[in-house]
Amino acid sequence: MNTSQPHLTTFDHQPLPHATCVDLSEERVQWFLQQRAQKRGVPIPALHFPEAFSELGAAIEHEGKLLPTCGGMLFFGRNPQAWLPHSQIRVARFQGTTTTHFIDRADLQGTLPEMIDAAEQFIRRNTRTAAKVVGFRRREVAEYPFEAIREAICNAVCHRDYQLAGAEIRIMIFSDRIEINSPGGLPPGVNLANLERTHVLRNPLLANYLYDIFYIEKWGTGIARMKTLMSEHGLAEPKFEDLGEFFAVTFYGPGERILELIPEEGVTDLKAMGVNERQAEALAKMINEGHEFTNTSYRELFNVSKNTATRDLQALLETSWVKTVGVGKGTRYGAK
Repeated sequence: MNTSQPHLTTFDHQPLPHATCVDLSEERVQWFLQQRAQKRGVPIPALHFPEAFSELGAAIEHEGKLLPTCGGMLFFGRNPQAWLPHSQIRVARFQGTTTTHFIDRADLQGTLPEMIDAAEQFIRRNTRTAAKVVGFRRREVAEYPFEAIREAICNAVCHRDYQLAGAEIRIMIFSDRIEINSPGGLPPGVNLANLERTHVLRNPLLANYLYDIFYIEKWGTGIARMKTLMSEHGLAEPKFEDLGEFFAVTFYGPGERILELIPEEGVTDLKAMGVNERQAEALAKMINEGHEFTNTSYRELFNVSKNTATRDLQALLETSWVKTVGVGKGTRYGAK
């Protein structure tokens, strides 16, 4: 079951002197092994704790005691931040292009996979999805390719310098860009010029864990993949910066150009969904122009009865693209 032999020269293989195997979660080990079995085809071995922790590299013999490793705590710990508080991820959505005003923020805690997933969810919640209706076709696109953003988050978590106490990964979302700052500059032998061709693991145990469940690839293809995904999305390649104590990745968004990113493929056929011409025109006004309808204004525009207007608007609500504001006669229908 062991993925690698202990290397006490790397942070993730070092023992945590005051922790015990009670601080590691058997359930999180089982989740990891199930994920590895599904994604890598590795059989799930018979588990005998606490030996299983040792076989995975999550614990190590030290001065006659079996102690959790730093990597084991980060991946399988019941409360990793109780032992490594700087391992949390700080995420924030700012108003505009500066850090002056917060719109949303959180300090993410938990195991590394839990924080990676939570960071992606935060970014999805705090970025835009654009849509437009042309005739009977609805097209939509996300502001950023989330696969590229997730790749950068996984790389930050895997390759950061965890020995920089008090320094945390920071993810900052602005109206025009997303910045991901990871503690620790590039490792020895790696620079911005050879970043795509040189692969040095700062935390090999963490890299093995993340590789086993498909969160990263071992071959150092992440940088090229991020560039390709951004380019295919119609955006500029990400910017990489070695800031000495931090490594930064910046993804520049489309700004007001977001509708230009919408591809021809992957459209929704409104007619196949039963949307009639009146509803398609109303939906186009809501999504493309930000227009809102009341039952009365819908009847006046399309010269239909109150019952027909009610039926049309209710059907648009069921598409999940339309929402209501207000109640009673003042109810307005607009795009979500």
